[in-house]
Amino acid sequence: VEKHLPKDGKGAVFATAWLATDNVYVALMNKHFPEILNGMSLVAIDTLHLFPETLVCAKEVEAKYGKKALWKLPKDVTTREEFISMYGDCEDMDSADFDFVSKVEPFQRALAECNKEILITGR
Repeated sequence: VEKHLPKDGKGAVFATAWLATDNVYVALMNKHFPEILNGMSLVAIDTLHLFPETLVCAKEVEAKYGKKALWKLPKDVTTREEFISMYGDCEDMDSADFDFVSKVEPFQRALAECNKEILITGR
């Protein structure tokens, strides 16, 4: 970590989907490299189709470690109903189209906003 990430965490982005491995990463960074974690950005995408439990988990992790994520939604919508009205029902969409509008495009906006130099994923 110390060899590859800036000591202040600036320019580093961790993309989280609130999976167990992602949450362990945040916990370990908090324990061993808190100054790096404090300076880096956490990015999360709400597809508007997440399980309610995922959102609960996200809030708990953000609160426990005092690290708010930069959340992005699909462009120009804030609710599932708006999503369906603008893009259609996810069950009827081509999977590549759904992935682009609900994940890829919001993620691209988030990375641009964070001025990413280094991207870390939990995969």
